[in-house]
Amino acid sequence: MSKLSKIALGAVTGAGALYLATGVYVYENIINIPRLIKIKSSGKYKNKRDKKLRTESEIRKQADEWYQKNAPEDTEIFSRIGRHMKGKVLEPSDGGHNWAIVIHGYSSNTAAVGVYARLYYEKGFGVVMPHMVGHGPDTVKHCSMGYHDRYMILDWIAYIIDRDPEAKIVLHGESMGSATTMLVTGEPLPSNILCAVADCGFTSCWDEFCSQTRELFNLPVFPFIYAANTVSKLVGNFDFKKCSPLEAVKHSVTPTLFIHGEADRFVPYEMCKPLYEACSAPDKRMLSVPNAVHASSIYTDYDKYKQTLEEFVGKYFEDFSDKKQTD
Repeated sequence: MSKLSKIALGAVTGAGALYLATGVYVYENIINIPRLIKIKSSGKYKNKRDKKLRTESEIRKQADEWYQKNAPEDTEIFSRIGRHMKGKVLEPSDGGHNWAIVIHGYSSNTAAVGVYARLYYEKGFGVVMPHMVGHGPDTVKHCSMGYHDRYMILDWIAYIIDRDPEAKIVLHGESMGSATTMLVTGEPLPSNILCAVADCGFTSCWDEFCSQTRELFNLPVFPFIYAANTVSKLVGNFDFKKCSPLEAVKHSVTPTLFIHGEADRFVPYEMCKPLYEACSAPDKRMLSVPNAVHASSIYTDYDKYKQTLEEFVGKYFEDFSDKKQTD
């Protein structure tokens, strides 16, 4: 081999090593949930204002009190993704057959979606709040942005139906949980699934990470997201481009309510309309909430959110908007 060839080979090898090292760095900072939570708590996270708006909302405080008071039961199932997965479960408060699966978002937890769970529970619903892949007590650290989670949600659906064959189920997800909800509706589902609510979900993981590269890290998409995606595939996690709610909803037959805050820049508001338009479900509706930042539509206009939810879900669950509330 000539000297020039050796230099060229060394350059290529060095560039490849740098590319992979870059991919590992970015992958660990966007997919490793414990690390991401640490970044958020450090005060350097650029979306801390949005989080403050959510956590300091009086509605959120009331929901947190409700969650603590009702103490959802820790429950575990074995999932087809290859390990035991945990979640929080509340039995139907009226002894009926209505159930809601409420799915939390990226670097979040089951308590954070208590604000939605409460709405269903006070209508008599049983509620399942799964811990998502890489979150909470899960035995792995790296999330899958809904890609593997959809299969785990299918197992929670089976869990509900096994214990209650007459179950009627609504899926309700926020952010990454919304993406998961849409991915699930793209799968063949039992007739027990009556409708779904997708609150501030992204079109695809690839689109979302590309959108946020500068927001979170002040970095260009290439080579950083490309390299992170290469690493994700090499370690056997998932392909960012194949995690696509936009493609999933094209196959959906599940009536779906799409919700998005117009001031959302974390999952850009502009992602909502393409999802709505692509959805092939026989019934769909889109609610845009002015001035709402990410995952904050329910806190920004609670009355409108609740009214719209009752109108849409009420079409599939008898007396949804009229049931007497429970403590």
